[in-house]
Amino acid sequence: MEWIERMTETVDYIEKHLVDEIMYDEVAKIACCSMHQFGRVFSYVVGISLSEYIRRRRLTLSALDLQSSNAKVIDVAMKYGYNSPDAFTRAFFGMHGVTPKVARTLGVKLKAHSRITFHISIEGDVEMEYRIEEKQGINLVGMVKNIKRQSANTMANDWKEASGEVWNTWEEFLNGGTDEKISNDYKLYRAPMWQMGFTKTLENGETLLAIGAEADTNVLTNLQTYTIPANKWVIFTAKGSLSDKEHSIDAMWTRITTEWFPIYEYKRAADYEIEVYPPGDTSSDDYTCEIWIPITE
Repeated sequence: MEWIERMTETVDYIEKHLVDEIMYDEVAKIACCSMHQFGRVFSYVVGISLSEYIRRRRLTLSALDLQSSNAKVIDVAMKYGYNSPDAFTRAFFGMHGVTPKVARTLGVKLKAHSRITFHISIEGDVEMEYRIEEKQGINLVGMVKNIKRQSANTMANDWKEASGEVWNTWEEFLNGGTDEKISNDYKLYRAPMWQMGFTKTLENGETLLAIGAEADTNVLTNLQTYTIPANKWVIFTAKGSLSDKEHSIDAMWTRITTEWFPIYEYKRAADYEIEVYPPGDTSSDDYTCEIWIPITE
């Protein structure tokens, strides 16, 4: 499958740059998908996040360096992206159960995480529900922000931390008054768009993030605006709690990439997508949200 070849190429790139700063957008370009889509597919297929994979591989190689050379601990720490010996020691101990100095002792047991390879079998025995709609330009009102290029956060514990500034912007939107204005003052949340987050990967590797609701162009608010171009969209529903370590959309992105696009005569029309969050208990296992992807034949 073509997508397996692309995923393998991304791992090739990661392995060659384990001593460098690895930027999410560069990896996503190799995979021919958006930055957010790639991160979610990788996490679901591999079972750990991209940042966690990079962390484990760096700590594996750092142990080999310590055992096979006389390099100082601080030099090994800096080589693999740790700004201080203390931070490196904590991470190293967390994985190997010994400190970097002890790792040089003959006979000490260490852990190794090998490079991953992809051998995926897709059964296709679980139904996927989707619908296709055409919409004119969507006038989004709320919060609009450009987010700088992100490198892999090897300290992340869940999808919120892994999202970095993206989730920080969502928190600002939800808790800083903008969400309340849209809901209570302007009463703009309504089907089918409800509360939505639009993400677009820009040519310079930054991410444009717009969060809010759809509004008629004649609705006057003191909020920021962004117009999403007219498109044909394929829409998928994801089910699950947003309180889990993995986002409920992660699994759906994987199935979209590996099962839906390969068998239908459509391709992504642009490097952006919309996530739609209807009202409901987001901590419930039955909560549903949607992914909107622009498509062309």
